Amino acid sequence: MKTRIYTFALICISFFTSCEDYLDKQQDFEGLDESDVFEDIRLAKNALDAAYSYLITDVSAPGQGGDWLPNMTMAGEGYPGRLWQTFPQTYPIYAQGDYVSLINKTPYNANGTPVGSTPNFTFRYFDSWKGIRAINTFLANVDNINNGTEEEINGLIGQAYFLRAFFYHLLTKRHGGLIYLKENFQLDSALDHERESYQSNLTNMLEDLDLATSFLPVAWESEDVGRPTKGAAMALKSRLTLFAASPLVNESNDQQAWIDAATAASDLINYANDNGLYTLIDASAANTIDVDHNGDDLFLTETEELEPYRSIFIGPGIQKTIPSEVIFSEVNQKFFVFGAIVSPTPRHTLTAGWDHLRGNGSPMSIGALANFVDKFETKNGLAIADDPNYNPQEPFINRDPRFYNAILFDGVTDLIVDPNAWNLTGVVDLAQVNEEGNLGLNLHDPGGNPNLFWRVRNLTGLRIKKWLPNGARWSGAGGRNHHVNNNIFRMSEVYLNYAEAANEAYGPTGAVPGSSLTALQAINMIRNRVGMPNVNAAYTSSKALLRERIRNERAIELCFEGIRYDDMRRWKIAHLDENKKVEFLEMRWQGGESSLYPTGFSFENVEQSQLTKTFDEKHYWWPIPNSEIEAVPTFLQTEGW
Repeated sequence: MKTRIYTFALICISFFTSCEDYLDKQQDFEGLDESDVFEDIRLAKNALDAAYSYLITDVSAPGQGGDWLPNMTMAGEGYPGRLWQTFPQTYPIYAQGDYVSLINKTPYNANGTPVGSTPNFTFRYFDSWKGIRAINTFLANVDNINNGTEEEINGLIGQAYFLRAFFYHLLTKRHGGLIYLKENFQLDSALDHERESYQSNLTNMLEDLDLATSFLPVAWESEDVGRPTKGAAMALKSRLTLFAASPLVNESNDQQAWIDAATAASDLINYANDNGLYTLIDASAANTIDVDHNGDDLFLTETEELEPYRSIFIGPGIQKTIPSEVIFSEVNQKFFVFGAIVSPTPRHTLTAGWDHLRGNGSPMSIGALANFVDKFETKNGLAIADDPNYNPQEPFINRDPRFYNAILFDGVTDLIVDPNAWNLTGVVDLAQVNEEGNLGLNLHDPGGNPNLFWRVRNLTGLRIKKWLPNGARWSGAGGRNHHVNNNIFRMSEVYLNYAEAANEAYGPTGAVPGSSLTALQAINMIRNRVGMPNVNAAYTSSKALLRERIRNERAIELCFEGIRYDDMRRWKIAHLDENKKVEFLEMRWQGGESSLYPTGFSFENVEQSQLTKTFDEKHYWWPIPNSEIEAVPTFLQTEGW
């Protein structure tokens, strides 16, 4: 692991070089050494803040750009079908199971610029170690601060412990156990370290989170809003313990692991209730939207009844208030500034693409997969295969209200209302197959320009609407006044964590000791708040049956939020054929409406065999870069690689 260990040592130099760059601008601080920096609360805070710059979560990206292999693609939620550039070229490497080539891609060039075609998880591996180094440097020197209040210093210490656990979670959930550094290596350290077990790393992460919880405040003052709180530390603990209780890690199905996960989620639920925090947004009126055949609301971009739920993710203007159920999110900024893409865009580019934005000459179409979209239940609360009223030849009607928040389908009024815009069709043509056999291409292109928005550039037949603000535009006055919330933890996930762990530990109607909330009640809270009925009784008679509905509920509620890929891994279901296949939705005109084809179109999920993923046992844990093994052979490669 010499490359990383040397980096551990060299980061100390580069880290304090960056501090010196800051200090050079402050004439009063010239000549300060490390101990001098950490004597001042303001400079110590700046030093710790450097760690945040290395935090690449599943909803963020280096340089605020997109991802060459979006998380939702690995999870089978969608496919990055960019037609004019090389985005699809990274997918075959993943689909063929060549994770070594992916993790060995170069993240940064000699100038420190992110290298195109490198997936975000490669940046995350290297940058997480840099963040850990910065945190350990801070913790080693925090006692030197001599001009801060106890509250100020405790707040910094709490952030440091939270961030260290977060960095290690991002590393270990993919690569397994590594080495948990609580002190930085020195330049003369022996390069003979061995990897630790995941369980060992887990123990340290939980210790750090318990410390973080004890030091962090319930909430921050206005100038520090957005920093992690007690709730954020508890949310990460809930996510961690659920991961550790799942089959990938908990191979013996030890019930204590499930009890620990249920307790961690219960603790946060009780804490939130006791302090009036993280309340679920009520969109129960969404069950009244008219999405039947030719329903008044079926093809609307926005409906008033669904707006409260939609506001969790996107909205007009610059958001000033964090949605009530959001526990921790990346700092929110305006959707666009002219000529530059800023903070909210990674969430958008990682999940939706840019071809809905007027004025964009190089659209990126990212589409939802038809076989994933089939997971949305009908409004009756049944899986589509179980509902006799569901007609696959009219697949967009009477679905779970969250379907209309998350999925953009053929016929929906265009998301961008602008009479002078390029696309004047008034609808988004997605799945139609034209006379030439092209999917959604050249349907409305009077000029023949391959870069114009008229070329819908959708391959999958379905688009992701969840992160598309209505009215957003690439350029021009008024088109950039929108926000996208990069939510990292929200209360919906915590209730779903609780439902899953409580079901495994206590059964569908069991509850954590001291709590009256059952697994079934927890999942119903998530459903009811968008107007969905309780889980149908057909799915509640056993732990196994409810397990499948809980998993499906997570797929729907948390779709396109960077969570499902790791869910599939921890459940050990990623190798199943149903999760390896890729299906596009094809829509063909049949000459007019009929009893067989109520809309006049036929609909068919068509498997794309050339995109089928390879996934074997070894793919559940990712390799680490070869440079680590070459430098320090004792730091062994992940098993199977």
